[in-house]
Amino acid sequence: MNQNPHNAKSSLLIYGIREVVDLANKLTDLDPTLDLVWENIGDPVDKGWPVPPFLKEILKQEIDRADNRGFAYTHSRGNIATRKWAAEYCRSFCPAATLGYEDILFTNGLGSGIALLYQMIAPGGRVLEPCPTYPTHASFESFCSGQPPIFYNLNPNLNWEPDLDNIEANLVARRDIVGITIINPNNPTGTVYSRSILEKIVEIAEKYKIMIIADEIYWRMIYPGATHYSLAELAHNRVPLIVMRGLSKDVPWPGSRSGWLEFHNTDLDSNFKAYAESIKKRALLEVCASTLPQIVAPLIYNHPGFAAWNKKYTEELALVAGDITKYLQQIPELEVNAAQAAFYMMPYFKEGALNNKQTLPIKNLAVKKYIEELVNQPSCALDKRFACYLLAHTGIVLVPASDFFSPYPGFRITTLERDGIKRKKTYETLIKATRDYLKSA
Repeated sequence: MNQNPHNAKSSLLIYGIREVVDLANKLTDLDPTLDLVWENIGDPVDKGWPVPPFLKEILKQEIDRADNRGFAYTHSRGNIATRKWAAEYCRSFCPAATLGYEDILFTNGLGSGIALLYQMIAPGGRVLEPCPTYPTHASFESFCSGQPPIFYNLNPNLNWEPDLDNIEANLVARRDIVGITIINPNNPTGTVYSRSILEKIVEIAEKYKIMIIADEIYWRMIYPGATHYSLAELAHNRVPLIVMRGLSKDVPWPGSRSGWLEFHNTDLDSNFKAYAESIKKRALLEVCASTLPQIVAPLIYNHPGFAAWNKKYTEELALVAGDITKYLQQIPELEVNAAQAAFYMMPYFKEGALNNKQTLPIKNLAVKKYIEELVNQPSCALDKRFACYLLAHTGIVLVPASDFFSPYPGFRITTLERDGIKRKKTYETLIKATRDYLKSA
């Protein structure tokens, strides 16, 4: 080619949750007898969690409508009736919110929404990201800025709550930071942040005049004993705020790919208001987000059976997560913080537990050769080495914590295996393999 089309910044795009799928499939190409156990992707449907009957009925009724509205384009910023519902819905649990429907933007899943947010940041502006983090946030921010991510620490010794001193130190050192991302409930750790922590983050954002991006996609999936505090309420009339929600895991319907952004407190700052309008303008280029999920969202969440269904669903998720916690705590070299929401946990290895000599036996010679070439690369993190050997030895697919930018070597596990027999088999296998790996060198 006369010109190189490759964008070198693509090396900043990291998404190990899906990248490990390619690795697992490569290993099954080499060894078709390898039985994979997928513990990397948060898809409750794939793990056998039922779709509520009322959701199917709502979809059937909508599909059978004579006007076929669910098959047509909708408004580029989102179906107007649904945006009006979303604004009213927010006010139902955040009475202080003053959202109008023009403050709502629907996107094709929050992945699309995340991309829009970071694409429209002014050149030179940066957003402070949590560490560990959901990689879509950090990767898009990094790619759009052309620089490595800027992180604030989550403290594993305080159940992964944000390190407030570290946040403020970053803001003192970096005058280019225009915002901070808060993921609560948190993916990858399963933590729900306390009210006091969130209030202090709002105070810091006020002090340094930055916006907050609050990813609250899992806010309806809170385990018994935990409480979620919405930043829309805590930050009202105090700081510019974008809240991210969606129709995804809590129904569950992850294949719907429907999310929305709420722009709060736009009158506080003219620059933030212009930024919000630029995001909406950029969304016009995508014509519109998928129509059918938008139309049915109000019908789902307003359905008289949703609250009881959601309560039962989260209670059962909590029981499964608790069971998995007990299994993982049998490995003394692991630190395990119990999940409080959603379906993720991030156990991490105690200092010195991992080294670059540890292995597990791999029977298939082609797989063994491929894994050894991969883990012996200088860039291979110790927890990735562990995850690769575990995959090749047992078929269990985990994502190393380093793929979430974590400085604490470990792994993210999804707490979704509903079948108790399968769950017992998977985690007993994982426990034995982990012990063998740690003892191997």
